[in-house]
Amino acid sequence: MMTPFDVWAPMFRAPFSGDVTQEIVPRVFSPDIAGVPEIESKIHAEVASYGTQLGKVLEALQILSKATKTPLPEIDALVAEINEVKDNSAETLRADAARALERLKKVDKSAWRDLMRAD
Repeated sequence: MMTPFDVWAPMFRAPFSGDVTQEIVPRVFSPDIAGVPEIESKIHAEVASYGTQLGKVLEALQILSKATKTPLPEIDALVAEINEVKDNSAETLRADAARALERLKKVDKSAWRDLMRAD
């Protein structure tokens, strides 16, 4: 049995009840970080972001999944969603374009110069 609240509830949102985003940034003097905060911060800044680190873990899980013939559909779906976001990101397009321009510069410097002068 539906009540009037069931019909109208989706239209109302309490403050802070919507989507939540959180930037994960190690803070040097935060009690929230396990281990040595200075090391965590240095790894994040100089070695690999959390996304890169997690990407390697997901990649390893997929390799193990194939090697052991153990399906991991949730991991595969997560990787596919992540790749879709990356593929549609302006930053990814810029990086791809920069790599393409560098290749063109090595192969055909004249064409590269023409592109660099173009508006």
